[in-house]
Amino acid sequence: MTATLKMPLSLVQRLSRALTSAVLAVWLLSTALVAWYVDSQIQENFDVELIESAHRQLYPALLEVQLAHPQQASIHEALSDMASTASEAGPQVMGELPGSNHAEALLLQLRNVTGQVLLRTQATPASPFAVPLRQGFYDTDDYRVFSLYDEQYQVWLQLADPLSERRETSQRIVLGLVAVLLVILPVLLWLVSMVARRELGAVEQLQQQITSRSGSNLQPLSVQGMPLELRAVGEGVNQLLGRLGEALNVERSLAANAAHELRTPLAEVRLRLQTAVDQALEQGASVPLHEVRMALQSLQTLSHRTERLLQLSRAEGGDSAHFAWVNLVQLAQEVAQEFWQQAQAQKRLDCITPDACCAVWVWGDIDGLAIVLRNLIENALRHTQGAVVLQVQPAPHAALVVRDSGAGLSAEEIQKIQQRHARMDRQHIGYGLGMSIVKTIADKHGAVLTFTSAPEGFACGLEVALAFVHATNGAKPQQAGP
Repeated sequence: MTATLKMPLSLVQRLSRALTSAVLAVWLLSTALVAWYVDSQIQENFDVELIESAHRQLYPALLEVQLAHPQQASIHEALSDMASTASEAGPQVMGELPGSNHAEALLLQLRNVTGQVLLRTQATPASPFAVPLRQGFYDTDDYRVFSLYDEQYQVWLQLADPLSERRETSQRIVLGLVAVLLVILPVLLWLVSMVARRELGAVEQLQQQITSRSGSNLQPLSVQGMPLELRAVGEGVNQLLGRLGEALNVERSLAANAAHELRTPLAEVRLRLQTAVDQALEQGASVPLHEVRMALQSLQTLSHRTERLLQLSRAEGGDSAHFAWVNLVQLAQEVAQEFWQQAQAQKRLDCITPDACCAVWVWGDIDGLAIVLRNLIENALRHTQGAVVLQVQPAPHAALVVRDSGAGLSAEEIQKIQQRHARMDRQHIGYGLGMSIVKTIADKHGAVLTFTSAPEGFACGLEVALAFVHATNGAKPQQAGP
């Protein structure tokens, strides 16, 4: 069972996920610390309020004792009288003073030094709080109690807070804080993603520049304004592009030089062999003519193949840096002149161009277009014994057309001849690389290569047209090409 292939994450997605996880972890830790701090502050505020309330309630409680025993001359005597009464009837219930307004029920006990409860509020239990008679805070299961001792009257005042109320208040405040943070969290995560995308926009710009580079575009990358790390990457790529450009220039130079240097010695070898055969025939010497002719044929094949391979290398390695405005009329006439110097083409090749004063300009590589014409004309001359026409069509339908009067080709054969190393027969050298070279150069120029068999108005033959999208007639354009 094959494993499911997962699509790789982009740098923005990976960075967003990492930052989101980090922000979420920090958010959880911060929320816990804030909740702990808020709870501690709430408890501290409750304790401060409990201390202040105890001091405020001490003297009203003593006043309540004195008012409850008006016959006693002093508070000490009233406390003693209250202690004896409390042992029999229980502690006295403290009344509310005029103007007293407590949001929560007051839990207060007034006790003597022996721990006996002398006075309590209505909501306070009659039994003493289960805490020692020592000054300060003490907790029971249900209450937090503060004990205050008055040395003058030797009484303890104990004020209590229900722990349930404290917990409820603390939970309400903490939950409100967490709710606010939860509302902010999605906004924070969105900001993290947006900032990551914005800051990594330079990476996308660099990636687009690198993607646009090819063998025909080795311009240095623009690293102006990029972060230091990306600038270092861009400068490294620029160095690589520079070395690649140098290597391509060396390759193109080698192809051009080899095409020139190999053509001459191969032709010289053929000429010397042919001269030797002619002299041997004139002198009546016995030479293996068949072998010599085979050697000549092999040299011719080698010469042809070498030239085609070098042309193909140049076509595939060509770039737009060599492009300029090319006059198709002048180009066709120059190429035709080359063929008219050959006996086999002098009476068979005809060149038809627009009016001499009407130039047809296209943006292209003149050497590459010359290779196209030579290949098309050579193939036409080699595969037919009839007339061959080279025609230049003006804009707006500018094209280079080569038409022969041979048997023509079927649709399957037309597809086959455009494939590399495909030949129609083995009796001729051509159609192995020629059409592949033509197709490659046509693609470099953005031109459309079409084959028509038989041409319109003719009973037979093959017409090959290289049509250009952008062309103009008349004077040479001054602006750069499209």
